[in-house]
Amino acid sequence: MKKRLFCFFAAFILLFCAKVSAKSEITVKVNGEKLSFNSPPIIMESRTLVQIRPIAEAMGLEIEYEPVGEKVILSDGKAEVRFAVGSDISYINGKRKDMDVKMVVKDDYTFIPVRYLAEPFGYEINYEEDTQAVNILYPKSVRLAELRDKIRTGSGKYPSTFYYQSQEDIGLENNGRGYCWVCSYAMLLSDVTKTKLTPLDIAEINITNGYNGNFMSGHTSIAANFGCKLVPALSENSPYFGGFGNLKRGETDLVIETDKDAYNALCEALDNFPQGVIARFEAYPHSMVAVGYDDNDIYFNDPGIKDGEHKKLSETCLKNYSLSDLSYIQAIAKK
Repeated sequence: MKKRLFCFFAAFILLFCAKVSAKSEITVKVNGEKLSFNSPPIIMESRTLVQIRPIAEAMGLEIEYEPVGEKVILSDGKAEVRFAVGSDISYINGKRKDMDVKMVVKDDYTFIPVRYLAEPFGYEINYEEDTQAVNILYPKSVRLAELRDKIRTGSGKYPSTFYYQSQEDIGLENNGRGYCWVCSYAMLLSDVTKTKLTPLDIAEINITNGYNGNFMSGHTSIAANFGCKLVPALSENSPYFGGFGNLKRGETDLVIETDKDAYNALCEALDNFPQGVIARFEAYPHSMVAVGYDDNDIYFNDPGIKDGEHKKLSETCLKNYSLSDLSYIQAIAKK
């Protein structure tokens, strides 16, 4: 049962305010999605504190408030974390965890250090000091099997769309030949926008720009047509980040030499963007959407084969290629 976390004691707020410095420029993202707050994140004793509810809801957590002791309880069905206003102690599944900053109240909203909110549920925290950004990244413990179950049952946070480029009910010209990139955009944009888009929607933009339907006339403009933008798939601090082509294809270039490098880079990208990322292999050439991974493999939605959902690379039309043949990846986020 969810309950509101608002309206605590004003006297406590007055004591708290003297120790806090507000940083309105701080931004917080959960899996690439920028969050909005009623009261912005703050810095207290060199720690970033965030309003609990927006982040907890973005992480899919259940929220409960106990008036006695002013306790906040967060749960994902597997882990339970308890906090109390004015206390620097939390309890994770009943085990005590000391915090270096207390949970506090400001502007009638509860604030907690971001790491103690995210890490108990498997999320990773990435700080970008130059941009004052806090990135809360999808837990690596959520692997392909769980994503598959969510997709098959039609539930879950990131259902996956699949299109086969020669699909008869779509009717792409030339039996869909050369439409892998178009289909990949249709799949990924559908999942990012949570709107059913088809390859015909993407092809229409190419035709409007004076080209054939399968000619990718403008990657950034295609994303913009649906209220999205191409963004770096990896952090600039990643050892696999080789640059971002913001004005060309919105591609994230990679620093990879081995299959393991490519695997690690794609895992990192999928932790950042669980909806998937477009993987481009220029040597073929071919595009498909990387949608998940396990301890050994990356899984793709390959529009080049009829039953192309959740395939290892060796099961796709690139079965004679290696992960290290990956040229670059593309990630999409809402504007």
